[in-house]
This record gives sequence, C-alpha cells and structure tokens, in this order.
Amino acid sequence: MSGFGGRISVVPVQGRRERKHPLAGEGPIVDRARRGLRFTAEQFGTVLRADRTTVEVRTDDGIDLVLSYDPGNFIFSRVYAFTVSTRLPESALAPSGVKLSHRGTPRGGAFIPDRGATAQPSRDLDRLNDAASPHLARIDLVHARISGSGSRTLTLSPMGGAFVWVLIPPVFKATAFPPGEPARILDLIRAIRAQAPAASQSPSSAA
Repeated sequence: MSGFGGRISVVPVQGRRERKHPLAGEGPIVDRARRGLRFTAEQFGTVLRADRTTVEVRTDDGIDLVLSYDPGNFIFSRVYAFTVSTRLPESALAPSGVKLSHRGTPRGGAFIPDRGATAQPSRDLDRLNDAASPHLARIDLVHARISGSGSRTLTLSPMGGAFVWVLIPPVFKATAFPPGEPARILDLIRAIRAQAPAASQSPSSAA
C-alpha cells in the first residue's frame, strides 16, 4: 500500500513446483538410465510399449506390468530405484493402504497398514501376509505397497534393477538381480493377485 487511499498490490503465491520424473530430462545420464530400464524390463516379459519414463511389459501368463525408476539424489551420485507396478484384479482380496515393513517382522518383512490409511479388516491383512510371506522371504525388497481406492495398484521396489551414477570416479552401473530374482518377484505378484473369496460349497457337493 502506498500512502492512505493507495492501491494494494497483491503478489500471487506461487504453487509448489511439480516434482519432475527422473527420466523426463535430457542428457547422457538419463539416456543410459532409460537403456538400463529397458534392459531390466525385458527380464520380466515382452515389452509392449515404452515412453520416456516407463516401460510396459506383459508376462508369459498375461499379467501387465509398468516398470519405472524412483529417484534418489545425493551430492556426488544419483540412484534410480527400480519399481514394478501392476493393477490388481477386482476379485483379489488384498487390502489397499498397506505397505511392507521390516521392523519386528519375519524374514522378508510383512505388510502393515500405511500411515494415514483407513483401518483394514485384520482377516484381509492376515490373508495377504499368509500368501506373500513365503515369497517375501526369498526376495530382497526395499519397499512395497498396495494403494488406490477401488482400483488397487501393487508397487514393488527390489534392490536389484536399480541404476546408479557416481560422479567421482565416473561410474554408470545397472544393479544386477540375484539369479532367479525376476521370476521370484513375479511369483509374489501372482500370489497376491490370486487371493480371491473362497468358493461357496453347493448343497449338492456337500451331500
């Protein structure tokens, strides 16, 4: 305000800058990361399509996956954590709003309610962990979660498959999977997708 009766100038508040996807940029680091993602994706099935940030794959038994990277920037390095996402069928009983926890859980971790998520029926969460536990014990997972309302998405982030860039000394490296790890990850996905209500027994079969 300039003096009495002057006009008040309002400065618009800038919104928070939208987070840029780690593969959306240009340059030799990003180009190598995209090639690394494509190479990793081919270990999970047939590549259907790819764009600058994701690769879509279909497994031999018809499961559609979306593969991408989640960024982690450090002072002299950049880590692209590998992620595998798939939409769960409506028939699957796996609850939404859950994440993998390694704290005080069996080897491989267990799913627990995510922070801020609505409470899940314990029987559905118990059923999810019963199905997933044998597979989690055989996989090196950093993160995993089931999210979404209505249409649920399972997202896994294994240790293998990441792409690492180090400035000094200059290193570009795709982290290899342990032997058989992609197949074990797919087995976990199948186990979670396969959860379905128990078929009700008909009177004729009970006789």
